[in-house]
Amino acid sequence: MGLKKFAAALTVVGSALSLSACATPRASVSSAAVPAMIRVPAGHFVAGSEPAETDAVHYPAENARREQPARAVAIERGFAIGRTEVTRGQFARFAAETGWKPDGPCSFLPDGIGGRWTADAAHDWRHPGFAQTDDHPVVCVNLADATAYAAWLSRRTGRSFRLPSNTEWEYAARAGIRAAAPWEASAANPCAFGNLSDRSRAFAHNRGAIDPALYFACDAGFVGTAPVASFQPNAWGLHDVLGNVWEWTLDCLNADQSGAPQTSAPRTTGDCRSHIDRGSSWVNSPKYVRFAAQHPDLVEARTSVLGFRLVEDLP
Repeated sequence: MGLKKFAAALTVVGSALSLSACATPRASVSSAAVPAMIRVPAGHFVAGSEPAETDAVHYPAENARREQPARAVAIERGFAIGRTEVTRGQFARFAAETGWKPDGPCSFLPDGIGGRWTADAAHDWRHPGFAQTDDHPVVCVNLADATAYAAWLSRRTGRSFRLPSNTEWEYAARAGIRAAAPWEASAANPCAFGNLSDRSRAFAHNRGAIDPALYFACDAGFVGTAPVASFQPNAWGLHDVLGNVWEWTLDCLNADQSGAPQTSAPRTTGDCRSHIDRGSSWVNSPKYVRFAAQHPDLVEARTSVLGFRLVEDLP
């Protein structure tokens, strides 16, 4: 079946999806430490992008290859995924109980909004280089930090939490949309959907000169991260799937999508010194803020634009 016909044959649409929180956690851990989860049904979708999408935004060729060729994917069983990114407050409960401490520096922007990235041991998830509250997404976490949080939460609740695979993330983020981004499907204001590199950041960074290649010509109202769920959710109830912070996945880095799983399984071959992040962040120019965009980070990397969202395996 061709990709266009495959996309047209999608059976899972937002209006047909039944959204539900997962089971109540055990009393052994505060419910405030457990992210709200959204049930996502099994289904089919087209992952990745066509060259026309990346050509239109003058995407770097190496980056474009990473998300191509587009491929038909079957999500063979339902799962649950975090309604939002894991928050600083949720991660703080894990760190307080386990004594978890970062074992390396966090890369951050010295003025919080632009300039050259700087790695500094004085900066970590508690001090990312800009002001946060417990409702902001946790950042400055590497793959081991995120995996340790998921393992701790699984032990404390008796449930099965982990990071999403690349295809699980994209399936849940798209929520039935084939367009590059939700505002392209509806001609809506991009800043209604997420915390983007926008007029607020442009003004703070360079006194308001808007270069359409670098900033969205709208205003989400934040410089740095935004509290989770500050913006309109997607059709399946997920917030911040584009913008705010990049999100870790289980997949190893590969040059392209040839040979990638056509199921929900993660890709565990390739250069596993780096894993794929999804969703873009508050510093990224518009060409990076697309459902298909993939960004690699070394597994030990901690940056002020990188966090995570959990998946839960359902019985």
